[in-house]
Amino acid sequence: MAHLRNAFILCILIITSIAFISCKPKGTVPETMNEKYMDGKTKALYSNLKRLSEEKKIMFGCANPTTIKYIDRHITEGFDGSDCKDIVGDNPAFHESDFMWHENDTLAGPDIEASKKAYERGAVVGYCWHLRGMNSNSFYAKQNEEWTADKELARNIVSGKPREENPALNWLLTELDTLVIPIIKELGFPVVFRPWHEMNGGWFWWGSANISPEEYIKLYRITVDYMREKGLRNVLYAWSPDTRATFEYYPGDEYVDILGLDIYEPGIFEWKPMSLVIDEVGKITDYAATHNKVAAITETGLRIHDGVYLYPEIHPNFWTENLLNPILNDPKASRIVWIESWYSGDWSRKRESQFYLPYKGIETDRKNGQQAIDDFIGFYKHPATLFENDLPDMYK
Repeated sequence: MAHLRNAFILCILIITSIAFISCKPKGTVPETMNEKYMDGKTKALYSNLKRLSEEKKIMFGCANPTTIKYIDRHITEGFDGSDCKDIVGDNPAFHESDFMWHENDTLAGPDIEASKKAYERGAVVGYCWHLRGMNSNSFYAKQNEEWTADKELARNIVSGKPREENPALNWLLTELDTLVIPIIKELGFPVVFRPWHEMNGGWFWWGSANISPEEYIKLYRITVDYMREKGLRNVLYAWSPDTRATFEYYPGDEYVDILGLDIYEPGIFEWKPMSLVIDEVGKITDYAATHNKVAAITETGLRIHDGVYLYPEIHPNFWTENLLNPILNDPKASRIVWIESWYSGDWSRKRESQFYLPYKGIETDRKNGQQAIDDFIGFYKHPATLFENDLPDMYK
């Protein structure tokens, strides 16, 4: 009789366990899936980013804020000033640079120093990578409306042939060996790396015009696997499609820590209404919440359109009306951990080039320039936004 009772109890336990497992959210992953690849400070940063999401605090980010200013263009010393700081008195909380700058010896040194100083002040530091192709020396898929010589480059990289037999793969791994990996090792502190961005668009040689989602996933995984094999433990990996959360290109939870979206002109044109923008941001924050990730708007801004400076001449209140307020008013979208502006550079020296933030002098340069300044100050003062001096210690 005791044997029957024990067998009955065992059956109940098995049935209960199966029921418990089946009730777990589909796709939920163990909390420590990628933490085995992280050192202590990188784990702390990851944890603190999650905390910001829970508290609905949003870092303001900018590409190259202390090395590229609109009027001054490339900065070579100091690295504690920015267009942002000129307007609100503080630098962005998230600084993203680009390994592209390290192809130029005169820009490489200042970039390293700027990243180190940003980290020392408590900022979060990241890098994207506009990798110029093996044959075309361009990161774009086309030049003068013609396909470049790198149309097949991404497909060749992931062909399955080993490095010794695959010139394209050898080229990529050599670029990682000589450019990306040494820089991340020299920095030593946690870095957000955002490779192969906007893959669902056709404008980059690694994009949808040249490779399938399956091939893209192989490209992303090859990159991450190689960096992990080289012993890098101070990297959080970010994945960022353009505008829509096209998960068919998603490399997998074991390869991604941060889900991003690059969204320019949010809510400006009929083909990109605010309802679509908020819905797509909600998709990535939903996924992040159930898969132990964090989410961010990894690039945004208003570009010149048909010769018109949409910002600030048409939309001077862009930073509050088209970004902050709609995001905070949505329970899902408000879980993002940063919003990043692209950099502004007056490359023509005629104050005709693209800019994304108000800069010192915009009030006299542009119609509604002062209104844009006032709006950005409002963005800065909002209790939900974080700039460099607002950050807690992100590495403890």
